[in-house]
Amino acid sequence: MTRYRLAADIGGTFTDVVLFDKQTGQYNTEKVPTTPENLSEGVLNGIYRMVQDFNQVDFFVHGTTVGLNAFLERKGVGMALIVTSGFKDLYEIGRANRSEIYNIQYRQPTPLIKRRHIFEVEERVLVDGQIETPLNEGSLQQVIDEIAEKNYDSVSVCLLHSYKNPEHEKLIKKKIKEQLPEISVSLSHEVVREWREYERTSTTVINAYIAPIVEHYLSKFESEIDNKGLDRDLYIMQSNGGVMTSEIARSKPIQTLLSGPVGGTMGGLTLGQKTANENLICVDMGGTSFDVSMVINGDPDVTSEADIEKFPILSPMVNMHTIGAGGGSIAWIEGGGLRVGPHSAGATPGPACYGNGGTEATVTDANLILGRIDADGFLGGKIKLDWNAAYEAIQKLAIELDLSVTEVAEGICDIANAKMADAIRTLTVSKGIDPRDFSLVAFGGAGPMHAMLIADHLDINKILIPTVAGTFSAWGMLQTDIRHDDVRSYISYLENSDFGKMHALFGEMEREAEVIIQQQNIEKENIQFTRLADLRYVGQEYTVTVPLIDGQINDSSIRQLTELFHTTHQRIYGHNNPEGAVEVVNLRIVSLGKLENEESAQSTNKPLGTPKPIRRKRIVWNNQEIETPVYSTNDLNFGHTISGPTIIESSTSTIVVPQHYLVNVDTMGNLEVNRRNENE
Repeated sequence: MTRYRLAADIGGTFTDVVLFDKQTGQYNTEKVPTTPENLSEGVLNGIYRMVQDFNQVDFFVHGTTVGLNAFLERKGVGMALIVTSGFKDLYEIGRANRSEIYNIQYRQPTPLIKRRHIFEVEERVLVDGQIETPLNEGSLQQVIDEIAEKNYDSVSVCLLHSYKNPEHEKLIKKKIKEQLPEISVSLSHEVVREWREYERTSTTVINAYIAPIVEHYLSKFESEIDNKGLDRDLYIMQSNGGVMTSEIARSKPIQTLLSGPVGGTMGGLTLGQKTANENLICVDMGGTSFDVSMVINGDPDVTSEADIEKFPILSPMVNMHTIGAGGGSIAWIEGGGLRVGPHSAGATPGPACYGNGGTEATVTDANLILGRIDADGFLGGKIKLDWNAAYEAIQKLAIELDLSVTEVAEGICDIANAKMADAIRTLTVSKGIDPRDFSLVAFGGAGPMHAMLIADHLDINKILIPTVAGTFSAWGMLQTDIRHDDVRSYISYLENSDFGKMHALFGEMEREAEVIIQQQNIEKENIQFTRLADLRYVGQEYTVTVPLIDGQINDSSIRQLTELFHTTHQRIYGHNNPEGAVEVVNLRIVSLGKLENEESAQSTNKPLGTPKPIRRKRIVWNNQEIETPVYSTNDLNFGHTISGPTIIESSTSTIVVPQHYLVNVDTMGNLEVNRRNENE
């Protein structure tokens, strides 16, 4: 009999594993060092600490950054690109716009593929899908011969207007697979079926760049867990906030780019629903990076177009901003000033205090010197920290800066906090959103350590610390459903739309999505569809995505859709034009296959008395040492209240609560932290 639901999330420094026991209604968590040389080894190490019999696992979802790391580090595979004759330079030309117009050092990204690896085939499909020039199989054969000769690992195919008529792309894949069955082939109409040739090509190229790496990792990992007795599907977290089986993930690896961080966003969504908080800023601070995402009006902030490393990606993704600021971020000196990040000590050797040979000062070392984390109690005592090594690493900087060690340690944390507050402003203030209208959800191994200090920068008054904060992204993966997104280009004045054609396009996407979701063991009655449209004012370049009212297509629903577009445009951009003509550009669907999500046990009885600190220690606050109580989450229950300054330790994270903050424990063991006026 199966009893467990399992999730694993690989981070740059630690790998998190969360286990839900359906018999007890309890979550168990483990945080183990990431094993960069063999990422699956770290996952299995974490699982073995909680589960020995894989036959008892009913559901297993995995968040992996294999594809993202390969992309960011430019360690993808050798690949070729096939385009329509006459369009060989389309990818390299890209767009002429500059996203940072005031940055005199701005440079366009170096293309992932050089021009000599781009091949042309004779064919032409017109904008309406009509074939003007049939595919010349002679020119295609020449290209296939060159691909075979140069021994590429992957091929991307992006033909003109194939989003409208993909027949030529399908034929190219068929011919390549007949002659080169081992090579990975990415077709643009399968990766993203909408217009904008450069963006569609960029998305397909990235998919091809990481495809063999993701395919190899997932196949190897599946083989290992199959050998351990897991006879059920492995699910993979998607960038859009849903999950998919590993079989689907191997065909769409680009959907795994934000696989790990997005789990935290979905966890924040669930936490918000349970605590009646609709507007959340979710911050995930681990050992390497600081990831910011949002939940707005009870929905995750999902964008249909993203930029990663300046490359456009046409694929639904949770809108996420990431900077190199984590517990392992290295402090250094430049021009006589202290800097922090973006370089990280990573999992190997890690911060100096880990005792693995690291000698450079990091944010974690600074927190140890300030007393905010405990050398013996770190991660529930699983890892003993070397205080002397941390002191020596920071002392080298202190001597050069002519400051005390504690002053430099506080400076390191202050700089990191300011950088993280700026990252939040990028998703909020820069887009006209006031962060003071949101609650801050802090998680990751280091997130709760800095959350209140970041909130001070932004005047945010409420902070939520999940009960499993240190492994929250993995926990969030267990709260998701299977998701499939699809899109079709349809361009028309909205008021002149052909309702029959729109309905046919939606129906086509829903039928295709139903097949894909049913392949993932979801019954038809558990599938939900949401219809959306990309709209813009006539003359504009970019669009706003709005949902169709009840999914209906008629005169009344189109009028409501137009009004909703005007309202949404006003909310996003601060202005609208209710008299302006509105144009539809794309039709979209979001398909959800509902999975069984288990409820954890909640406490309903308030405890008698107040919690007792497990120790008291001297901690540096604003360059002053103050004797501070330290509590354990094991001793905190529903109804307990604690005033700052204090430290709260859990087995996976440490919560730093400055003065003027009040901590309350809710029925699920989450901590709600509220900022008070200084005179309270």
